[in-house]
Amino acid sequence: MSTRYDSNLSFNDVLFNALLGFVVLFVLALLLINPITKKSDIPAKAEILIIVEWDNESPDDIDTWVQGPLMGAPISFQNKHSGSMHLDRDDLGRTSDIMMIDGEKIVIKVNREVVSMRGIAKGDYYINIHVYNKPGNSEPTKYTITLLDVNPYREVYVMQGEVTARGDIVRLPGFTLDEEGEVTDVWSSDKIIVGTRNRSNVVTQDVGSDTAVRQATAQEDDI
Repeated sequence: MSTRYDSNLSFNDVLFNALLGFVVLFVLALLLINPITKKSDIPAKAEILIIVEWDNESPDDIDTWVQGPLMGAPISFQNKHSGSMHLDRDDLGRTSDIMMIDGEKIVIKVNREVVSMRGIAKGDYYINIHVYNKPGNSEPTKYTITLLDVNPYREVYVMQGEVTARGDIVRLPGFTLDEEGEVTDVWSSDKIIVGTRNRSNVVTQDVGSDTAVRQATAQEDDI
């Protein structure tokens, strides 16, 4: 007479081993997943930012011009790349506010030009803005210029002013970079770098003018 033994031990062993293998694979997968990037880990893509903004409803075309120590032609709508500097956006005023997305007309009312410096070149930098076009007999247009030192982040200066006519040129304060990319000086500039023949309407915005909203130089950290 044969005796038959029923047991679930083998099945339980197989099930346990399979579950253990799944857990091991899950842990390995977690270890291989890249951790969430912290804000401090995000690599900076620029050293200096020059941001020019004006009334979002304005039809004016205001151009930004920047010239550095190692550059030939200044950065402008005519020359968007030069060395480590780049004009990220040539804003035409109201004309460039209209975009076509999937066949639908979208209006984005932003008037802003941004010049970014993605490397360090020691020396002096000059900034002009030029009113390329001012349709009709429109009112004076207010603008704001912001000079940012990105690494570490701080506002070097923020200034406001206004332009009144087509052809206006504003000579904005220049700045000096050292070999470490630090802004060591900010100074009033009398240099015109705009490539235009009509230079009759030229305004110099001084470092100490009443339009200065905020100003800081490298010595600010020592105060």
